[in-house]
Order: sequence, then C-alpha cells, then structure tokens
Amino acid sequence: MREDSEKIEYWRQHIQALKECGLSRRAYCEQHQIKLSKLGYWSRKLISTAKPNGSGHKAAWIPLQVSEDGLTGIDLRIGRITIAVKPGFDPSLLADILRTLNAIC
Repeated sequence: MREDSEKIEYWRQHIQALKECGLSRRAYCEQHQIKLSKLGYWSRKLISTAKPNGSGHKAAWIPLQVSEDGLTGIDLRIGRITIAVKPGFDPSLLADILRTLNAIC
C-alpha cells in the first residue's frame, strides 16, 4: 500500500512541475527521462480521481433565488458566465454548451 501512495505522489509532483515549468509534455518527459505515455496515463488518472463529479469541483448545493417578476426562465451562472435559459430552449444546445464549459473549466 505504501508503494502505491509513493507512486501517486511521484507522479503528482511531476504533473505539478510540468504545469509550472512551461515546457511541452514531450520536452518535459525528455528532460526528466520519463515516458510520455506514462505521464499522460497518470495525468488522466489523477485528474479523474480529483473530480468527484467530473467537473473539477466538488458537488455542492447553492442557494436559488426565485423572482416573482412575472418572467419565466432561469439564469445559470457558472463563474463569470451567465446562460439565460428561457421557455422553448433547445435542450440539445444547452447540453452542448454545458459539456463545452465543463471541458474548459
């Protein structure tokens, strides 16, 4: 078990160093004599274990403000982005937008 935690920490340090150094993955791997495929594997593995809900953020309930102004629809606020969802919206388009935001954020 200890060997696994040491291995995880080893790769976590390499992934963090890669983020901070400004090198491409290939250049970083050549410089540190590690396989590019191993770095990719551990990067994906550690990211997937860090994302409990697949978004990079822990799931949490947030307050909902309900307005009685007679307008219908909802505004989704994700960071600095606001998406207005009105009656008759295209669910497929909204799903595409949310998938894109999830990939970026």
